[in-house]
Amino acid sequence: MKAYVVRKPFDSSLEEVPMPVCAYDGVVVKVMAAAICHSDLDVIEGRRKHSVKFPNTLGHEFTGVVAEKGDGVKHVALGDHVVCECVIWCGVCDNCRSGITSRCLNFSELGTMEPGGFAEYTALPGRLTHPVTGLTFDEAAMMEPAGNGCHAAERANIEPGDRVAVVGPGPIGLLTMQVANTYNPSQMIVIGTRDGRLEFAKKLGATHTVNINKTDALKAVMDITEGKGANKVINCATTDAAFELCLKIMSIDGMILQEGMSGSAKPMPVIPDEFNTRNMSIIGVCGVHTRQFVKVITLAKDKRIDVASLVTHRFPLEKIEDAFELMRSKQDDVMKIMLYPN
Repeated sequence: MKAYVVRKPFDSSLEEVPMPVCAYDGVVVKVMAAAICHSDLDVIEGRRKHSVKFPNTLGHEFTGVVAEKGDGVKHVALGDHVVCECVIWCGVCDNCRSGITSRCLNFSELGTMEPGGFAEYTALPGRLTHPVTGLTFDEAAMMEPAGNGCHAAERANIEPGDRVAVVGPGPIGLLTMQVANTYNPSQMIVIGTRDGRLEFAKKLGATHTVNINKTDALKAVMDITEGKGANKVINCATTDAAFELCLKIMSIDGMILQEGMSGSAKPMPVIPDEFNTRNMSIIGVCGVHTRQFVKVITLAKDKRIDVASLVTHRFPLEKIEDAFELMRSKQDDVMKIMLYPN
């Protein structure tokens, strides 16, 4: 079968590999759609230094149908459409037993440490699959990034009437914004640098948008919030400047949610006394727990979040290099790129 294999940084290609073997408690999934994440580029180009094994098949945002299943798997049948988690959690460590499965103490991960979804078929533990009806393959492949957005929105503990700002209107930012809107904040401010993406944010539910290249972002947020600032700020950007902006626009007694990884080695610019006097809360968020997969599947099926419109470009697996070049171009109209191995 065909799979996109990274042998080491800057050495990757589509090649023929053996079919995966189905374990007693596992399934083999025929991959029908797999989304490209920016972290896939980080692996290819050597920027990701943690939790990566070479050689390996990329792809951690994918969906498909069950082609084989072990005798120990009872909750899915052959031919079922399934959503696939990417973190291989053990189920017995303290973190798993507490429900924080993406922080499993014995974890592995599809697409970085084990063969992932940029292939015609992939094998995974049956417990990582969720049978789903009512979603297209494109929508189902978006559940992993939607789950990241759900995690951030959950940790923000948003209440009706909150003033929420999301910094960084990329795919994760726009998914986070949509899940956050299900908690009924009074204002949803999306801050970025590209007009096209900010317009997209308005269509998906932003009440206000701010382009930091065209206006003073601090003044704009203070004008929108009548001088109060945002009491929940979710940072989905990956720059030091973005975090510094979050500190400025956050209200007294406010909270910053730092979603995902930036790769920065720069310390957070927080003065201890200001941290105390402003009653700041700064929370890091990373990964998707099983319960968040379940939640976003329901939100997508109920049309409370729109994941389909974020898929802007589509390629067969054979054109994966073209897909990566498009992602590198950073064009405004490129949001999520979908691959179709079958």
